[in-house]
Amino acid sequence: MLAATGCGGGDPPAESAPGATSLTVTRYDGERVVRTTDLACGAGDVVCAEVVALLPRLRPEPDEVCTQIWGGPERITVTGTVEGDPVRVEVTRANGCEIARYDLLMKALAAG
Repeated sequence: MLAATGCGGGDPPAESAPGATSLTVTRYDGERVVRTTDLACGAGDVVCAEVVALLPRLRPEPDEVCTQIWGGPERITVTGTVEGDPVRVEVTRANGCEIARYDLLMKALAAG
C-alpha cells in the first residue's frame, strides 16, 4: 500500500519561525534508522530546494496503476514545515510507483 501522505504528522520544529521551511529527512532500512538529516533550508541550500520542489510529485495520483514489484524494505520520511505549513511524506519501495518516487527523492538528496 502506498504510504505517502499530505500535510499533518505533528507539530513543526520549535525553532521554526512562522513561514519558515525546515525539514528532517529520515532514511530507514526496514524499521532501522539508517540516517537522519536536518535541512535548514536557508538561501542557497540546493538540497532543500530540490526536496521542496519534489514534494508534490511524491504523493500518489488518484487511481494510479503501479507494477507489483517489491524493491526492498527501505523507506524515507520527510517531516517538518514548508513556508510554515506542516508536511509529512513517506515513500517506500513497495511497488513500481513507490520505487520511482523513492529514486526521485534519493536523487534530490544527492543534489548537494
